[in-house]
Amino acid sequence: MGSSLYSIGLSGLQSSNARINTTGQNTSNVDTEGYSRQRTSTSSSPVGGVVLRDTSRLVDNFISAQVRSDTSDFSYYDTYHSMMTVSDNLLAEDSVALTGYLDKAFNALQTANNDPTSASLRQLAHSSLNNLVEQYKTLSGMVTNQEGLVDEQLSSSLIDLNAITAKISDLNGKILRQEGLSISPANELRDQQELLAKDLSKYLDIKTQFNDKGLMTIQLADGQPLVMDQHPTELKVIPNQMNPKKIDLVVSFGDYDVGLKTDNLGGSIGGLVDFRSEFSVYADRTLGQHAIAIADAMNTQNAKGLDANGNFGRDLFSLGKISIYSSQDNISKLPSISVKVSAGEATKITKDSYELTRTDDNRFAITQFDLNGNSTGPSTLFDPSTMKMDSDGYYKIDELGLDIRLADLSAIDHDDVFRFSPTEGAATNLSLQAKNGDALALSAPVGVSTSSENLSDARISLTSVSNTRPDSSAFASDGSLYPSAPHKIYFTSPSSYVVRDASGVNIATVNNVTQYTDLLKQAGLADEAGFDVSVSSMPQLGDEFSISTDNLGPSDNFNGLALVDLQNKSIVAGKANLSKAFAGFISYVGSKTAEVAGHAESSEIIMNDSINRRDRLSAVSLDEEAVNLLKYQQSYSASAQVVTAARTTFETLLGIMR
Repeated sequence: MGSSLYSIGLSGLQSSNARINTTGQNTSNVDTEGYSRQRTSTSSSPVGGVVLRDTSRLVDNFISAQVRSDTSDFSYYDTYHSMMTVSDNLLAEDSVALTGYLDKAFNALQTANNDPTSASLRQLAHSSLNNLVEQYKTLSGMVTNQEGLVDEQLSSSLIDLNAITAKISDLNGKILRQEGLSISPANELRDQQELLAKDLSKYLDIKTQFNDKGLMTIQLADGQPLVMDQHPTELKVIPNQMNPKKIDLVVSFGDYDVGLKTDNLGGSIGGLVDFRSEFSVYADRTLGQHAIAIADAMNTQNAKGLDANGNFGRDLFSLGKISIYSSQDNISKLPSISVKVSAGEATKITKDSYELTRTDDNRFAITQFDLNGNSTGPSTLFDPSTMKMDSDGYYKIDELGLDIRLADLSAIDHDDVFRFSPTEGAATNLSLQAKNGDALALSAPVGVSTSSENLSDARISLTSVSNTRPDSSAFASDGSLYPSAPHKIYFTSPSSYVVRDASGVNIATVNNVTQYTDLLKQAGLADEAGFDVSVSSMPQLGDEFSISTDNLGPSDNFNGLALVDLQNKSIVAGKANLSKAFAGFISYVGSKTAEVAGHAESSEIIMNDSINRRDRLSAVSLDEEAVNLLKYQQSYSASAQVVTAARTTFETLLGIMR
């Protein structure tokens, strides 16, 4: 009985001592980050006393997984928001806003229209246009700089992430060795591993599992492994051959790499990747679309007038070459393919990406993809063998507003893919081609006059100029009108007139006239003439009106006014003028920033709630540990008394036997 009582008391001492040690371990690690409260478990022995089991961590794997998930969400939105805030603050500055530069440029053009003969006013307008171009470059540079910042942060994050996965893998080895030599779990090592997994979730949305050896394995949300037992992988950035502006990630297994989907990565890396692929690309292409719109519209309009030297206006702006990308195998074919925006067709240009493929021996297809990579509609098919190429070798794709050159059709195979985006980098590559203010074509290319012998008070005026190309209009290459073009309009009655060429030959007759606007259009000659005229009121029999390039005054500003009016035209995608389109872009940036800020705030609340739930179970409570310490001290003392009683009883029995 004494021996049994002794073993019972001894087991109680050991149990109480172990629990005191555990309580001491908990108390000393009250401020240790990632430490999980431990508990020593026991069970009653069938032969009496207590049996020590093991000392385990108080954790809930479900709650831990929720903490990692919520941490990843918060880190994603917090990173995205920090990048958006920089863009929002920059674009909100009045000195940066494009609207002010647009107003100054068009106001300077209007001032030049007040006196087209003034070289100084023309030069002022030229300088204002140059400032506008530089501001497009400045805004585009801001986008590029942020892309560089994203790339730097991404590189730094990947270094940290790969270091964490290596540590987790190393801890797997240590845990395996330590637990192989002891029946007790490696609690402290597992705490370190859990903390590393939480740190890892700041960079990516991850899932953790434990294999049959109890070792931690980590996968991305889509199942791609990052840590496999004791074999870590490495996450790397590689250039995208089809689009260098895009970020590609691969998981390196040492001997080979596996491409990683960049959708829904989560964490700060996901925030950086999504900011770059979503907002950064959107901003660059939006500015590029604006740059293409103003360059094309002003070039087209300037060609419809005469500059200060009396020549047809030339391009005021130039756009950089549209970059085309393909796989490494097709690099040698790229020089034979080029794309440009069709003159006067910028309203058809979208922010989409375009993919050129060959469908059969004769036909090609161009498919458009939005910023999310989704097809925006059926492909545009064209057959070069049935199309007429221009003098530079370009085929015009009317549906897309693009001209494409395919110098060597036989070199393009059916499985070749070529990608391009007309708006990508267009703002950066925009430049002012006009050398000085004399290049501004403010004057109309043709003048009109009313015969002094007319009986009515009707006065003729130039209504519009649509085309000045010598091959498709009434204008010769030297600026004069072809002899066969409309030169006079003679009214045979108040409701009928004839159009005559330079020799006086009637080239069109119009009867039953009720409106005196667009007379050449009514005669069916406006398209081939490239201009049109109107008279102010009802003419009389015998009234004659002349059309000639000699009827131009030195202060004519007909085309200059049309240039200024472009400020109010819906030239951006055919939906908005330049100022409204830029205001819409600024509004998008503001609303996107506010949206992401809201997500960041709510995700932080959710994350903190998950952490609090984890702490309620796993964090050390000094009050609770103090109670436990007192309880186990009393238990230890009581067990010691049992041992003392057992020894006394045993000694008494020995005394009796003597």
